[in-house]
Amino acid sequence: MNERKQPKRYCSGPQVLERYGGRSSMWLWRHVKFDPKFPRPVVISWRRYFDEALLDEYDDSMRSAADNAEGT
Repeated sequence: MNERKQPKRYCSGPQVLERYGGRSSMWLWRHVKFDPKFPRPVVISWRRYFDEALLDEYDDSMRSAADNAEGT
């Protein structure tokens, strides 16, 4: 069988900022630098790109952590 993988989708830095409600570039820098769970960017031609699937996983983990905090 010849199964083809779906290509990875990437978001640029500005797209990530928009995804999280129009945050500032400093917000993104701090998350990349200080949050070990936040996905690390891939640098292509001096620009940062974030794997969309990893951002989705990060969002899910933050949601479940918030749900667990509310339940205690």
